[in-house]
Amino acid sequence: MERTVEEWGGAPVSEATEPASATTSNVHVRTNSRRGHTNPTDRSYPPVMAVLRALHVLKAVNSTAIATINSIHRETGIPRPTIVRMLETLMHEGYVVRDNMCGGYRVTGKVAELSAGYSGISRVIEVARPLAVGLTRKIKWPIGLGEIDGDEIEIRYWTGTISPVVHTNTVLGKRPDLLRSAMGRVYMAFCPDEERDRQIALLRRRLGDDFNQVAEDEYRGLLGRIRQSGFATRDPGTEPTRMTTFGVPILDGDSVAAVMSVSFFTSSVPLSAVRETVLEPLIETRLNIEHALAFISTRPHLDAGLQREYDVSL
Repeated sequence: MERTVEEWGGAPVSEATEPASATTSNVHVRTNSRRGHTNPTDRSYPPVMAVLRALHVLKAVNSTAIATINSIHRETGIPRPTIVRMLETLMHEGYVVRDNMCGGYRVTGKVAELSAGYSGISRVIEVARPLAVGLTRKIKWPIGLGEIDGDEIEIRYWTGTISPVVHTNTVLGKRPDLLRSAMGRVYMAFCPDEERDRQIALLRRRLGDDFNQVAEDEYRGLLGRIRQSGFATRDPGTEPTRMTTFGVPILDGDSVAAVMSVSFFTSSVPLSAVRETVLEPLIETRLNIEHALAFISTRPHLDAGLQREYDVSL
């Protein structure tokens, strides 16, 4: 039987908490590692200027079909003699060629090798990762970050490797469904109406009599309560049943950019402490991620004084 929101903590959860700065972080954990850090502004050594200039030149050449010394100079401000040396180095390594017919330089197919190790992680996951790490450092429980992929959520990032109370080796790449998982439920609750109707139609076709009109009405009612509370829980019959999961949306404008979850052993956290020690830190982190997304985007920043009152009751 699923708990009500009052059972999970009672009083409304406010998102009026002042968000942490989007440009600073005290988190010192490398991606899924127990050492290192994820803060790109916190460096051990100053940058090597020659490397920076070479990268700027390569980026300038890559941004156009044919680049000239003058066009690279206008874009980067690097002195022309230095640009020539950088181009000669890049040509030696096979990343750039001189195109005498067009009178300039262009990149080669070898530049595609530079992205071979990139997993395709989206901007929202990149922004959310250090904040998810910080949340695990604070509350100890593992945090998952996922994105919609077809008719399921794909878990793209997980802090289990730095959690002292993790229950499994990894959940990376796992695909929680939209019907019973906390991630899927919260996505369905906050996604646009057309997307919700489309996904529910897919559920009807796939599940048949197991998802009849009565079940659909109950599911839609659950999604409405999730929208009011601001978070979802997974179906209590989900294994392992000794654990539960909270899920919250990460909104970018009117869209669900990603979803975030925390899983914990129900016997390890007194019911009276769940709201303060798990749920509120999760919602606060969600709000900080949304402010960070707004900070780096071209649209106006989110109002730090904006309040979203959620009736914490399922």
